[in-house]
Amino acid sequence: MKCPKCASPYCVKAGFNHNRQRYKRKNCGRQFTQTTDKNVTKHASALYLYAVSLSMNAIGRMLKVKLSTILYWGRNFALRTYEKTAPQGEVLVELDEMGTFCVQKNKVWFWKACCRTTGELVDWEYGNRST
Repeated sequence: MKCPKCASPYCVKAGFNHNRQRYKRKNCGRQFTQTTDKNVTKHASALYLYAVSLSMNAIGRMLKVKLSTILYWGRNFALRTYEKTAPQGEVLVELDEMGTFCVQKNKVWFWKACCRTTGELVDWEYGNRST
């Protein structure tokens, strides 16, 4: 176990919380529980399933996650991963558009533009219809 605050491996046991062992770092005083990041696999699964053209509603039902959460994961992944650059030369583009209701009356749109020959993501956009 490493302390999440100071990254020191010298921690002692400090009781239980919701049947999970708690640990304490004596020098910095930080108390924490050992966690496994199950959401990382859910994020990767959701993004992969969307990339192979499964609808977000189906992904939400499969992973037992709200639709707005999947939209949030997709937007953040795209912002972290892809830079919006101008394509070089002529590119034959295939546009995929998806509209979904995030909260009752708020319709959210997600567009992907892919190069038809290479399958590379050329551009994307997320937002309302005016975007």
